[in-house]
Amino acid sequence: MMFVTCILQMCGGRVIVQKYSVRNLKSLVKSNYPFHVMKYLFPQIGDLPIDNPAQNAEGYFRSAKVTGLIEKQFHAGQSAVLLYAGGVPGMAYLLENGQGKSMALAEFSAIPQESLRNVRAIKFPDIAGRLALLSFESALKLNSTITDDAVWREQVNQWKRDQWTGLVEIKSETLHGLVLLWQGELQESDIIFSTPLGLVTAFPHLDTLRDFPWNLLAYSLPASDQAYQYAVLRHGSMHWMNRILSRYQELVGHKLLQTMDRELNQQAQPWSWKILFNESQVLDSHFFIYLNEAEQAYRALFMSMGSQMNIVIGNILTQRLLNETFEQIHPDERAILQSLRLVPAAFSE
Repeated sequence: MMFVTCILQMCGGRVIVQKYSVRNLKSLVKSNYPFHVMKYLFPQIGDLPIDNPAQNAEGYFRSAKVTGLIEKQFHAGQSAVLLYAGGVPGMAYLLENGQGKSMALAEFSAIPQESLRNVRAIKFPDIAGRLALLSFESALKLNSTITDDAVWREQVNQWKRDQWTGLVEIKSETLHGLVLLWQGELQESDIIFSTPLGLVTAFPHLDTLRDFPWNLLAYSLPASDQAYQYAVLRHGSMHWMNRILSRYQELVGHKLLQTMDRELNQQAQPWSWKILFNESQVLDSHFFIYLNEAEQAYRALFMSMGSQMNIVIGNILTQRLLNETFEQIHPDERAILQSLRLVPAAFSE
């Protein structure tokens, strides 16, 4: 009799492997066994052209140093995914009931091939990677249908009134998108949509799209999760940097600001950080898969900013500038910066 090995669930951090005969497996599918709809990110993206992805996908991501995802699909409703950031393996999850449960990388790699229905490997921008990480770590709060642009705009206005922070997933026949809301505002730096024409990092134009209805899923972000803490740290660091650069330009003028931008961009380049300084704006599109990596990068950039300002405007003005701008960012952002000692006193002599 032929048997099929299926990975059914996580229990105490371990993958439970069970064998079923083909006959019994068919009967399970017909019964009330709790199979669920698979969480399938960015279905419009074509798979990477890799022979035998179950064996070769991990090697591809490491050698190509790209960001992406490997999805190992079991029976309907369950899959395991592994995120890569710049070729480095990060977090692995078992997806069940629309939620992600973390699993060890060794467990992901050791999943027996005979239990797999399909293996999918896709690459995408770092922005998609960090939003995917948030989706796996978050908890579903709202599942609704958006029938037209008026309903969508009313929902956005409600989030603004509530100053809600969370992740929004949008699904339709032609779209699949992830969007981060921060204190009620859609974040232009954290939007990714897969479309028939590929990935776009901007919200589609509703006037021309017309592909309603949408399935809208809104996720709350647990404050204790590192994915959420990384998001708070990233936004806090970028908001503080923007305010520092804007105030610095007011004091020294455009040319000296450009000099600082140039030196900061040069500092980021050897590390391959996708962080761009342009005038008084900072665009962070990098995916730091671990919180301490982001902390180290932001600390190095803040140190450079403080050192250059000390030289140009002196220590007293630098301290005043850092303190004033630090108080202007949101209290939640300020709190996580303080917890990591990313504070004005650390960056002025």
